[in-house]
Amino acid sequence: MKRMFAVLLSCALLLGMLPGCQGDAPSPSGPVVQDGDVPVLSAVDLISTAFDYCGRRDEDGLEGLYAKESRELLETYARNAYQLEDAWEDMAVIRGKGASSFELAVVQMADDAAAVRAAAAFKDYISLRQGDFTGYAPAEADMAANGEVLQRGPYAVLFICPDPKGAGAAVGKLLDGEIVLPPELEPSAQPAVDVKALRDLVVSSQEMPGAKLKLLDDGDSDKLNAYVTDAYGLAPERWEECAIARDEATAFEVAVMRVPGEGTVVWEIKDYLTDYLNRREAQFNPVSIQARLLHEAIVGEAADGTQYYVLLLACKDRAGAMAACSEAVGAMGLSFSFQYRYSEADPDYPDRCLFTPPNRVDMSLYDTSAIRAAWELGDPSGLSEYDREIYDGAEKVLGEVLEDGMSGYEKERAVYGWMIDNVGYDWTLEDWMEETTRESFTPHGGLVERKAVCLGFAATFQLLMDLAGVECVTVVGASHNSRSDHAWNMVRLDGEWYCLDVTWDVGENSGRSQPEDWIYFNVTSDFMADSGHQWDYANTPEATAEGRGRG
Repeated sequence: MKRMFAVLLSCALLLGMLPGCQGDAPSPSGPVVQDGDVPVLSAVDLISTAFDYCGRRDEDGLEGLYAKESRELLETYARNAYQLEDAWEDMAVIRGKGASSFELAVVQMADDAAAVRAAAAFKDYISLRQGDFTGYAPAEADMAANGEVLQRGPYAVLFICPDPKGAGAAVGKLLDGEIVLPPELEPSAQPAVDVKALRDLVVSSQEMPGAKLKLLDDGDSDKLNAYVTDAYGLAPERWEECAIARDEATAFEVAVMRVPGEGTVVWEIKDYLTDYLNRREAQFNPVSIQARLLHEAIVGEAADGTQYYVLLLACKDRAGAMAACSEAVGAMGLSFSFQYRYSEADPDYPDRCLFTPPNRVDMSLYDTSAIRAAWELGDPSGLSEYDREIYDGAEKVLGEVLEDGMSGYEKERAVYGWMIDNVGYDWTLEDWMEETTRESFTPHGGLVERKAVCLGFAATFQLLMDLAGVECVTVVGASHNSRSDHAWNMVRLDGEWYCLDVTWDVGENSGRSQPEDWIYFNVTSDFMADSGHQWDYANTPEATAEGRGRG
């Protein structure tokens, strides 16, 4: 989402050549200076290698920021984009512009502790970037969701790219002082991490005096296999090693599992563990401490080259658990990708995420009362120039898509289809280096500029429905666990309310305007909640009717 520092950055941004894909790229040939167990490398050395192994070769739509040329800009970017407050010594960033979540970042901090904090900030940034693209560009949201972070010694590295595991493994090897070979020449075997040691490290991060934890591991394979099969639903052949610590008196549970293969296998096992957390949570009072602990649990993954791990962290001090994992990263060379379940349930609506207005951007609605009054009178002569342009745009659109005798549903469908075909998303809002004009938040964006953000889409649809005589409201809420501001609409047809989100249908459908392609058209409130929308549930009409308003 947009930040106020975009103007400063865009004024001085250096669009230099990318390291690792130009003739003058630094050669990733290993360290020259050694500092303890971690070699001293420049951020450019590391990001060069990361880019070579990130799964992308073209530079189109990418730009770079490097401390040697643009330290002041990077300080602003690090503070505002990553929320990184500690001083740093070296940094390099390669990022996608506009409708791209691609981003590689390397930061060298003053010490290991500061690097752990930087890694935690990168993890939070991954979640924010996933929210920035969720609904708008699903493929980019998925790439952000699968982003990973590597922390080793004073270095923290962010990978949001097609192959974060490959990039992380290559950077890890470089930090180990090894010469990085092409992937096909790298050794196939990697040392496995001791799952019991990693479990115990996470447990030790939690202050639990007097807790009687039950430990399950290969010390009693029969009990371990039975628990993993019965509780998680995973047969022994689905995993290779596992270590679990759980408190039978509470919902506390930590599990570390080494699994065969990557990709689909990892994600399937993560789905099983997420389902387990959902079932376990249902056993507690929705507003209890134990239910919240399960609701906020993390299911994550880790990799150290050819070995893949899945982690379940249901513990009170999640930050401490993540810091412990970061410690393991530093010691073992793992890279982690955490997928968060939504953070907190609404006590009055336990099946829905608690809505807390993110307030990352100004979501105030544009006042269209003068335009609506002029429409009723059929005389726009008294409007301001700005409102007159909106009025004329609305008049033209309604003249094109409406016909005499149309029902409310038919009017709604015609306007929805026109917007999907004719209004594009203003990607400057998701680009930290760009400034988004206020027009994109108003009907001027949809009807005149033909480019808008979610609030502009909703405001445009609202105005067209108002002028067409269809009852409609705009819902200003959030998405992605109340971390991203979002807006959409509801219409009332034959006494029933329906929800619709034209912005997300533009992102999902890539301009296809056939009703059968629309995912968020005239759906229920439960559907919206299940698909990642949050709002003021108590003071918003509840949409319960099925059939999508067809009558």
